[in-house]
Formats: sequence, C-alpha cells, structure tokens
Amino acid sequence: MADTGQRISYEKTETERIEQTETNRAPTLAETSADVDADDEGDVRPPGYWTSFRFLGSVVAIVLLANNLFIGYSMPASILSVIGKDLNAGTSISLASLTLTLIKGVCLLLVGSISDVIGRRYFLLGGQLVNFVGAIVAARATNVNMLIGASALVGLGQATQLLYPMLIQEIVPNKYRGISQGLLSLAIFPTIALGPAFARFMVANPKFGWRALYWLDAITVGISFILFALCYFPPGFKELQGGRTTRKSILKHIDYGGFILYAGGLVLLLLALSWGGSKHPWKSATIISMLVIGVLTLVAFALYEIYMPLHTPLLPMKLFKIKNFVVAVVVGSCGQMSWYALNLLWPYHIQNLYTTDNSKVGWMSCITGIALATGELIMGFFCRKGGRIRLQMIASVALYTTFSGIMAIANQHRESLAVGMITTIGFCVGWIELITIVVATLVVPPDQIGTGSAFFASTRATTGTIVSSIYLAIYNNRYPALMEPDITKAVEAAGLPESSLTQLFAAIANGTTAALNAVPGFTPAINAAVIDGRKSAYATALADVYLTSIAFGSIALITIFYGRNDIESKFTNFVNKTVSHVGGGKVEEDPEKVAQL
Repeated sequence: MADTGQRISYEKTETERIEQTETNRAPTLAETSADVDADDEGDVRPPGYWTSFRFLGSVVAIVLLANNLFIGYSMPASILSVIGKDLNAGTSISLASLTLTLIKGVCLLLVGSISDVIGRRYFLLGGQLVNFVGAIVAARATNVNMLIGASALVGLGQATQLLYPMLIQEIVPNKYRGISQGLLSLAIFPTIALGPAFARFMVANPKFGWRALYWLDAITVGISFILFALCYFPPGFKELQGGRTTRKSILKHIDYGGFILYAGGLVLLLLALSWGGSKHPWKSATIISMLVIGVLTLVAFALYEIYMPLHTPLLPMKLFKIKNFVVAVVVGSCGQMSWYALNLLWPYHIQNLYTTDNSKVGWMSCITGIALATGELIMGFFCRKGGRIRLQMIASVALYTTFSGIMAIANQHRESLAVGMITTIGFCVGWIELITIVVATLVVPPDQIGTGSAFFASTRATTGTIVSSIYLAIYNNRYPALMEPDITKAVEAAGLPESSLTQLFAAIANGTTAALNAVPGFTPAINAAVIDGRKSAYATALADVYLTSIAFGSIALITIFYGRNDIESKFTNFVNKTVSHVGGGKVEEDPEKVAQL
C-alpha cells in the first residue's frame, strides 16, 4: 500500500486526482533510463486502455460528430439556392442558414461552460439526438418554414459539435494533442475539403438530390449517438464535483443574466451583419441601431462578468489573465479572417476570372479546404517535435500574410499563380489553426477547457461573420465602380472608336449579342477586350479584399509577442479526461488504482 503522502481522497475533483496521481507516481525502470526522453513518461492509464472498445469507439463517435458539423451546415449552405428553388422559397431560404448559425452561436458558450461543471456525456447525447430529428425533418421538408424549423434543431445540435477539437484534445495526453488534431483533420477531410464538390455532385445526380445530404447527416449522427451511448463515459457530475455541491445548486447558480446579455448582443450583431447590404442598406436605421445595441450589449456582458459576484460565471474573466490563451484566441481569429477571404471569395475568383464550368468550379473551390486540412495534418506531427511554438506561430502568420499580398496580383492572366498562392495560404492557415487550437486547450485550467474552447470557437465564428460582411462590402462596392473605366481602357486599346462607347455600354446593359453587334466598330477583338476589361474590374476588386486581409495578419503577428514562451512545457503525459470512468467511493485508494479511472 502506498504511503499517506501518496493517497488521493475522493473529495478531490477528477482533474485534481489525475494531476496528483501523475505527480506522485513512482517512475518505472524505463522512465529512469537514460535512453528515454523526459517527454515520454510512462502512461498512467491501465494496460489496453488506448486500444479498448470504449476509447476507440469514443474516437470514432467524435470523428463522426465533427463531420456532422460540415454535412449538416457547410454542404447544404453551398447549394442553398438549389434548395430554395426546389421549395419555391425565394429569398426566405436564407433564413434556414441564418437560423442555424444564430442558434449554434448563442448556445455554444453555455454548452461549453455548463458541461465543464456537470460533465459532457449527456450534452453530446442530447445534441446528437436533436440533430438527428432535425436532419430527418429537413430531409422530408415540403416547404421553407419546415426547413427553417429543422435548421433550428440542427443548429441546437451543432452547438455541441463545434467543440469537436476540444473533445479529442481532452482525452489524449497533452504531448499528443498536435498529432491528434492533425489526424482529426484527416478524418474530416471528405467533408471539410471535398464537401462543395460532393454537394454539387449530389444535386446533379437525380438519384440523390439535396435531400440526400440531410439523410447522410441523419445516418452519421445516428451512428455517432449510438457510439457515444455505448463508449463515452467521461467524468460526470459526481466525479467532477467530488460531493461539494448538488445539481439543484448548479442549476440555481447558472449565469442566466450573463447568458441573456451574451445571447442578445450576439443575435443583434449577427442579424445586422447578415441583413446589412441585402435585406436593409448598411446605412439604414435598422442596421445601425442593431449594430450599436448589439456591441453595447456585449460590452455590458463583459462588465457584468467582471464586476458581478457570480458563483459560476458564464465566461470566467480569469481566463484572460492567461497570456497565451489571449494570444491563441486573437491569432486564431485573425487566421480565420484570412481563411474567410479565401473560402468566401475564391469561388468568385474562379468564376469571374477563369472558368464558368460548374464541375471545374466545384473542384477548384475544394483547393482551400484541401490545403487547410493538409496543413493541419502535416504540422500536427511537427508541432511538438519542432518545438519553438512561438516561432512556428510567427512563421505561419508571416507566410500567409505575405502570400495574401501576392494573391492581389493573381489576375485573369495568372491562374497558376492564383492556385499556387491559394494552396500555400490555405496550408499556412491550417498550420496556425492547428497551433492555436492546441494552445487554447493546453494553457487553460483543465476543468475549464470546455469554457475556453467554446469562447474560442464562438469568437472565431463571430469575427468570421464580421469579416465576411467587410469583404463582401468591399467587393460589391468596388467592382461596379471599376467596370466602366476598365472596359473603356481595354476596348480603346483594341481599337474601338471613342464615339461608340455610349452605345457599347448600352449594349452591355442590354445583354444580347444582337445589341453588341450593332455597336459601330464592334469586332471579335473588341468583344474579347470587353471580356478582359470586365475581368480586370473583378480582379482589382478581389485584390482590394486580399490586401485588406493583410491588416488582420499584421494584428496576429503583433499579438504573438504578447504571449509567454513556455508553451513547450505543457506537452506532458497528463490526460484531462478518461472516456471510461469508474469511481465515486468514499474511501481513499492507492494512486495506482485511481490512475485506472
């Protein structure tokens, strides 16, 4: 029996027990050998744990859950116009995507923070079950209102799915978090990278259609639910709280006020950004008031969390005292902003400058996802072994910022350059995304990993929505203003008389071949010049967006120097959560037995 100093009481939380077990555990002969690296300490899990049905089943369940996030949202969103046409929805089809986004974003932080306190098992089971129902309703939708209701259910389920990086990070040793995130990226490669092309294929095939996407979502969600039910048994309420409180007390002390402020501010902000420039002009009183009230409400939320004596705050402000967590959030969000420039505008870039062939557009649109996933996969193996995490962050941010600037010169005559740059930028964004996901979950207290991850994911999603609106506003305002001067310059160089310009633009507005052929001096060479001038206008507008993304990369680069250079010390053998926990007794146990929990 171990001595008294090594005993671990069940009054401690699960995290404290595992940490103390690992600290007090006597080293094995292999660990004391000079041939063993200090980072490769012996494992505190029981023999066979890592190959057990419960552990492997939990991993597969998380992989399926991660894919659900893209099957249930990203893939339908890429063919939303097709779905809307089939349901005779008109512009109201956008509400399906908007509803899903709002509910997912609003519930995310609440799910992350409460699951830290009472356990994750039933949140995941409940989320997958709700998503399953939503997917079936969506697949059988006969009108747009039915699809919007289904999207609300899918969005509620996806509030848990957005935490997929954290779910895998907390069940593996800290030292393998980079590798596990890289392998997870490989596992979701079919949906995150090839999703747009797959969705277009389903729509083009009469045997499937858009409803098949939701049936696929229902099937994968259902399998994931079964695996979670059979295999995933992380520490629950009893183990996490160690008898210090009750469920009734937890419900009583939930930060309802903070949630109302956070949800209200986020909804107003996201609605304003989604409706601005489409449903309402940006300068309209509706959009301006929603933006102002939304921002002020989020500021009120921050002040509320800081100054109110909350028992269990929705977002503990002490997280922001962890410098490397702040760096991970800011740098990760800025990387997401650059990613949105690629993911949002690359399809426009392809269609307006290179090709309008639907199949080619679909496959070329996959480049960004393929590059991102490849970056995460490859650098996942290099992350810890390469060391110097801050230097890796600087290198990746500097590279994608520089290449974003070069992307600005990728006009209609430089398709190869565009493909090369978009691939390189995507790889670098995947690199920085992997690092920030690992760092964000590594430096926060183990019992607040859900809250930290939820805030990180929520911030990235919100800033992504904001920057999307900025990018689209720049693009949509620039190319109409550039169209006439760029076409004029091109056709005059091709020999069109100045006196024919007025008729030319009238013919372009008419949009018919007969109108263009009626323009004095119009020839095939002039027609080619018109096309080239139009492409030049699009290229310049896109260039302005790519140059804008440099600002966000610069912010990220500066922020990195705020952090501490001690991240490497966190890559230990510590495992935050087991997936098969047994415990809850009242007597003290030998640490070797507790290690098997």
